[in-house]
Amino acid sequence: MVIYFTPLKEYFRGYTSVELRENSIENALKLDSLETLYIMQSRYINALKDMLAGNISFEDLNQDSIRIQNNAVELELIKPNEEDSLLRAIVEEEDKYNAFDILGERFTTVLFPPVSGGLSSGFDLENKHYGVDIVMPQNSPVHSISEGIVVFSEWTSETGYVIIIEHLNGLTSIYKHNSSLVKSQGERVETGEIIAFTGNTGEQTTGPHLHFELWYQGEPVDPQSYIEF
Repeated sequence: MVIYFTPLKEYFRGYTSVELRENSIENALKLDSLETLYIMQSRYINALKDMLAGNISFEDLNQDSIRIQNNAVELELIKPNEEDSLLRAIVEEEDKYNAFDILGERFTTVLFPPVSGGLSSGFDLENKHYGVDIVMPQNSPVHSISEGIVVFSEWTSETGYVIIIEHLNGLTSIYKHNSSLVKSQGERVETGEIIAFTGNTGEQTTGPHLHFELWYQGEPVDPQSYIEF
């Protein structure tokens, strides 16, 4: 019995090394974490595949399937301030008179800027950088560029908290590296509505910023051609 309370117990059959037991627990936890990351990454990839193939059925989306990640931000910040309301009103007014083309298709709408900041990286199709990077302070509000439905709202290992919104006329917007998300899969959003807060999450980031992508009919397009940041 005395041996049990000494390091000698590791040399006797039936007594497991403390270090071995701790390593086993640590490895089990790591395996569980990797499995969770794999599941989340698979959901992200499947969501993108469905989006590009046009197989998403909004009626089948479960609004409670994704937990809202808003623990890092005060909920009061989600309420639109006076500047947001004024900008939204201006965009809605301009909606009546403005039009633009995407890949030859005519649109009579104005896209709301997701954030307002300086671009650190632009759209580069050749190098597979399908969006733009906008440097922003941590926890700055991110706005939906137009009305639509959230088709993905979750964590991914490479790009952190990601939210994807399907809009009318085949437009899709993607927002990556957020610190938190305030909209869930299946929710409807309005033009200019706050959907997330900027951050520095995921492996593919070096500082707080928003990576924003704009897709049309399954093809990435340069957001700078249609939105003033």
